[in-house]
Amino acid sequence: MDKAKRNERIADIVEQALEVEVGRRGPLLVELCGDDQELFVEVASLLHFQEKARNFIETPAVETVAELLADERTGLQAGDTLDGYKIVSLLGEGGMGEVYLADDTSLGRKVAIKLLKYGLGTANLVRHFHQEEKILAGLTHPNIAQLYGGAVTANGLPYFVMEYVDGPRVDDYCRDKRLQISERLELFRKICSAVSYAHQRLVIHRDIKPANIRVTSEGEPKLLDFGIAKLVDPAASAIEQTMTFAAVMTPEYASPEQVRGENVTTASDVYSLGIVLYELLTGQKPYKIDNRTPGNVVRAITEQEPTKPSTAVAKGDGNIKIQIPNSKLLRGDLDNIVLMAIRKEPERRYVSVGQFAEDIRRHLEGRPVIARKDTVGYRTSKFVARNKIAVAAAALIVLTLIGGLITTAWQAHVANRRFNDVRHLAHSLMFEIHDSVKDLQGSTPTRRLIVTRALEYLDNLAREAGRDTSLQEELATAYEKVGDIQGNPYSANLGDTDGALISYRKALAIRERLNARGPTTELQMELGRSYRGLGDILEQKGEIAETVRNYRRSLSIFEKLAAAQPTEFSVQDELARAYETLGDGLGRAANSDAERLACYQKALPIRQNLLSQRSGDRKLRRSVALTFLKVGATSDPAKPIAVANIKRAITMLEALAKEDPNSERARREVGYAYYQLGNTLSEAHDFAAALESRRKAFAIRQEIAAEDPKNVQARFDLAVAHGDLAEALSDTGDSDSALERARQSLSILQELAKSDPTNAVYQRNVGLCYEKLAEIRARLANDKKHSAAQRISDWTEARNWYRRGADLFSTLREQRTLMPIDSERPQDFAAKMHECENAIAALK
Repeated sequence: MDKAKRNERIADIVEQALEVEVGRRGPLLVELCGDDQELFVEVASLLHFQEKARNFIETPAVETVAELLADERTGLQAGDTLDGYKIVSLLGEGGMGEVYLADDTSLGRKVAIKLLKYGLGTANLVRHFHQEEKILAGLTHPNIAQLYGGAVTANGLPYFVMEYVDGPRVDDYCRDKRLQISERLELFRKICSAVSYAHQRLVIHRDIKPANIRVTSEGEPKLLDFGIAKLVDPAASAIEQTMTFAAVMTPEYASPEQVRGENVTTASDVYSLGIVLYELLTGQKPYKIDNRTPGNVVRAITEQEPTKPSTAVAKGDGNIKIQIPNSKLLRGDLDNIVLMAIRKEPERRYVSVGQFAEDIRRHLEGRPVIARKDTVGYRTSKFVARNKIAVAAAALIVLTLIGGLITTAWQAHVANRRFNDVRHLAHSLMFEIHDSVKDLQGSTPTRRLIVTRALEYLDNLAREAGRDTSLQEELATAYEKVGDIQGNPYSANLGDTDGALISYRKALAIRERLNARGPTTELQMELGRSYRGLGDILEQKGEIAETVRNYRRSLSIFEKLAAAQPTEFSVQDELARAYETLGDGLGRAANSDAERLACYQKALPIRQNLLSQRSGDRKLRRSVALTFLKVGATSDPAKPIAVANIKRAITMLEALAKEDPNSERARREVGYAYYQLGNTLSEAHDFAAALESRRKAFAIRQEIAAEDPKNVQARFDLAVAHGDLAEALSDTGDSDSALERARQSLSILQELAKSDPTNAVYQRNVGLCYEKLAEIRARLANDKKHSAAQRISDWTEARNWYRRGADLFSTLREQRTLMPIDSERPQDFAAKMHECENAIAALK
């Protein structure tokens, strides 16, 4: 059937369908389209378009579309021009429209132009098209083909101009390159990163399939076709919520809710990604369909249970495009991960693409995964998940359920199996629910609620645990996790250092008892981590001697383990971290620079050796970068190697942040690196370059703090960045701007110190801020161009700031929380106060 006749056939079926009730259209389409699946999809999409549009346009959109489809003159030919783009060739066509390769005559680059079949028809639709095009063009991610823009042809057809990706489909790439399973999973995680990025910007893809994922010559996947995405802004109008200009999906990759015509959410993209992963791992599709009529395809997707990936490979069913060496490699975690992603009910899938990708990472690292077989407890909680509400509210409901199960289980003295279900649910609380929301902007209140409930349930379990070794291990890990959330300074935390100290000590006490019963390598490693975590919090309390003592205990454990197991990767990794952590702790101690640098220099070759074994491991690349950074920051700033090492670290960290633009931690570490570069440049008296680095660090930290104003770590980082910028501005002679930055730093630090009064780090930084303000005022007072009266005023204010600093550091000394490196500050400040008074007397 030629194109003109086919278009007439489509228009005829559409007209017949419009004459019957909506509920009778499905069977009618199956009857009229027969085995022509593409025809069914095109007609269904046009009817969907008409149903969404009829309430706000005078003439139903489908009439305009049908006329356009019946018109043979909707395509483009080689040599045609379209607003500065010269058509080279037709790349492909489908139910939605045609895709052309074109030359951008103004910028000299190849682009892809997608010309849609759907006419716009009204001013409202044209306006909506441009609004959607603007949002989609804002999706800038290394694994998303960039949308450069869009416009409308003279006869009302919308088109998108996109980045041209010259590469094979992802499934063909995996087959041709003979990628191992781990390599395919790493490639797939990059695809997930792209989809997660779009979801965070309220855009759903809706047509994820191998044909829409191309791999560049550099091995980077690129997700195509966001031109048919749907916006999911809950604040949008009904029209904005449902209208899209290419409501076509590929049935075999569409979720059950999509083929039923129900509301599409981010869970629909999770499903489609699951189908793609199924094919990448097995070379097959999850559903076995004998007769591929539209009706059979729909029934398979909505009713048929998918074959396990490992079973599909073992049986060797279907046309296997990608050979997997052994089905055992898929059995267990990978089976469960894929099947969880493609569950029929949206609420039973992963709650986000990010959680899906995280489970794959857990599998690659040999850690427990979220996906698992159904349990009694999980089936009990199923009805809760069906309420499609915000993550925070869902977490609260699950927490309540966990508490109810614990109370019921113990009051009724039920069997041990039920207790284990409760344990699994309590474990889920900290390692699944919390991890699913920890990276969301504004999630701090939800995390605080999770901690509060978690401690109640963990304490209940601890009282009943007895000598159950496995439960004791779980409790120690959970207490440690709670401590991290409460106040670990090296991650987003709630600012509760007292609570964190209690949680860490509970974890340490449990692990010490377990090791006393019978030490194993794993128990020893966990004990070493506990000493390290306790040291982190003790540093915040100002107990530097205890901090260093705990870090040394941790290092001692890992040195012994490494000596006994010199080739064990995980042990060597922990040894490097122990050296590095001790170096960090020594940074707060007096007269420790030489030992501190030695620690970093011991850690670096271990890190580099590990990275040589796993060159693509992001975690190891990050570790090597941070160690280079610390070696550089601790070295003699007058030597070029110091700045060179820091810049090398910045290059590595910026690459990691670019690969994962959604990671707050990756961006924070880039900011930290620029902060360290600013310190070193300032010590080398390169004040202009130091100011540039300070500005870069500040911009990053300001952005992170704005994303979650209640994240205490981010607020502290911002306060420090204000103070660093004040120092750099003062060094370059801009004292007025420096004063303003110092005041903003002090304001944030005073708020933090008030909310967590026992945190010695906050108190110390308040004192350092007093010193900055005094020094800036003293520099102004030394300017002889100012009047005597103004200089007296500046000296007076400088003296007052020094006095406040002296009083604060004296109080910290009395409280025994004064850090060794600050031991001389009270006397120094007193001497500087005396200098200010002498200067005032001389001017008078």
